[in-house]
Amino acid sequence: MSQLLKSLSHYINEPLLTYDMIANTLYQNKAFIDTFYYFKPANWEQEIKKLEYKLHIELCMLETEQLRTYSPIRAAINSKKDFSCAIVYQKDGDNIMHFVLKTVTIKHFRLIYFSNITNEILVQKLKQENENLRIKNHELEITAPMAQNQAAKMAILNRISTTLRNSSIDIKTLLENALRELAIVFGANKAYFTKYENEKYNLQYAYPKGNVGEIIEFDKNIESEIKLGNIHYSKTIKEHNLSEIIYNQAHTRIILPIISSGETYGLIIIYTPKKELERDEKEILLNIQHQISDSVLQANLFLQISKKKEELEIALNELEETQLQLINAEKMASLGQLIANVAHEINTPLASISANNEIMAQVFESQNATAGEMLKDINSIDAEAIKRITNIVKSLKRFVRLDEEELQQANINSELDLTLSLLHNKIKHGIAITKNYGEIPLVACYPSMLNQVFLNILTNALDAMKNNKENPEIKITTALLKDSLIIKFANNGDMIESKDRKKIMEAGYTTKKIGEGTGLGLAISKKIIDKHKGKISFTSNKNQTEFTIEIPI
Repeated sequence: MSQLLKSLSHYINEPLLTYDMIANTLYQNKAFIDTFYYFKPANWEQEIKKLEYKLHIELCMLETEQLRTYSPIRAAINSKKDFSCAIVYQKDGDNIMHFVLKTVTIKHFRLIYFSNITNEILVQKLKQENENLRIKNHELEITAPMAQNQAAKMAILNRISTTLRNSSIDIKTLLENALRELAIVFGANKAYFTKYENEKYNLQYAYPKGNVGEIIEFDKNIESEIKLGNIHYSKTIKEHNLSEIIYNQAHTRIILPIISSGETYGLIIIYTPKKELERDEKEILLNIQHQISDSVLQANLFLQISKKKEELEIALNELEETQLQLINAEKMASLGQLIANVAHEINTPLASISANNEIMAQVFESQNATAGEMLKDINSIDAEAIKRITNIVKSLKRFVRLDEEELQQANINSELDLTLSLLHNKIKHGIAITKNYGEIPLVACYPSMLNQVFLNILTNALDAMKNNKENPEIKITTALLKDSLIIKFANNGDMIESKDRKKIMEAGYTTKKIGEGTGLGLAISKKIIDKHKGKISFTSNKNQTEFTIEIPI
């Protein structure tokens, strides 16, 4: 039976779907594929979802709640009885097709037909349009003057509405366009907009150009009418109470209050030599008043939203920066306290050893020559060890410098050496450190912060060379380029993968294993270089990864 239905479907000239209710499978014929598109029967539910966006029910005689949640095709498949409806299909662009969808159930098969009635509907529409034109022509012959007025009214409304729609969301542009159109339409000598601020009307925009900032005043009865949002019409030979007499004959003054959020935002004022305004013209003005008020309200809302968005973005950036600063400050404070404690613990026994060393030097003088020479050698070795420990303690204290609040003049080459000395135990045997230091002047900077940047980059470089067993090398280069200090760190370890490059300097992003990295080192480094008004960048390939720091001097 299934094969028979599938075979017959190919001989039907109209689109047809055959639904097997037992196998839950949907078959399609060639006419369906040509009209709509081919979809895989095994995945028909997903394919129908694509069709739902372009197809909807136009008229249905079947009473079912399923029509609210299903497409016509789904409704036809799931209906418990034969189903019929008119549907509309938007094939592409303005290509609209009309069908009558019907179902016939044969045993456990449901046949869904799509009868194309597009041509019939077009013919019917054309007939109806011709009939409407015949009726309209007859009416025009009777009411020609009325029709002409109505056409003129619609043309004016469409012209001004189009101008408002095409105006940008900038209120200035919107109002200037509205003034120009109103002046042209009503043959006005002048049209201007006054903003209501501090209980006064200030002239802001005019057509033609006027005196921006001029104060406009009216009689109290006019102001009372304006505050109610009513359009005011009056005869006048002067623009307002504070102006001079400028017209030889009476002009019609039209005042359109612009209302935004229930309050008077401002006034559009038009001066036209027309003695009287027709009823249709007053209706046009009322419609335009509402349109301009709505446009101004939307523009104000957009400006408020844009401003709030900018404020939120700034607040978010400040919050992220503050978070990094707090993390960095806490990290450095903890390190400083640790170093202070270590230095204290070392200095106490170191002082005793140093004192004993001096006493022993005096005792050596009283010993015999051979024993004295041996003790002097031992004493010399101890003195060198004491000096080494003292230098380490001083280096740690210099590295942290927690009291640094102002810029200091520093020798960057010396600061790099200081950082390398602290990494002495981490730099494994066989890793070459190549220094290409240039002759650079003292730089105003925050040395301890830059040391932290150097430490982060060098530590990452050392970690990247764990897998490099052949000639591992770190090159450090300093140079002066125009008015900027350039510091480069190059290593021949593992390259930074392309998927990590965009996020490598984001806070919390790390390429290391869990427990090995926090993802804060490079993010904090970037903030420190930003604080110095500099730039940090990198390149990475299979041969070399290089970080470049540029700081203006």
